[in-house]
Amino acid sequence: MSRFTQNPIAWIMLAVLIWGTILAIGAYQYNHMLMRFVMVFASTVGFLLFWAAALWVRQRRLDGERERTDRRL
Repeated sequence: MSRFTQNPIAWIMLAVLIWGTILAIGAYQYNHMLMRFVMVFASTVGFLLFWAAALWVRQRRLDGERERTDRRL
């Protein structure tokens, strides 16, 4: 199995992306303004990128702490 299929956070992020896309399509269909689609979709993608960056920073911090702990032993 790949890392993606074993990671529940990745599945949640995919679900949020699908949900945001459906919302963006609905916003576009409201009055056929492409800018509504772009704003909703860009907000969803921006949120997911921020979340992914926060997870990446957290993982780097945890790896650094683990490395420092290993050196002490």
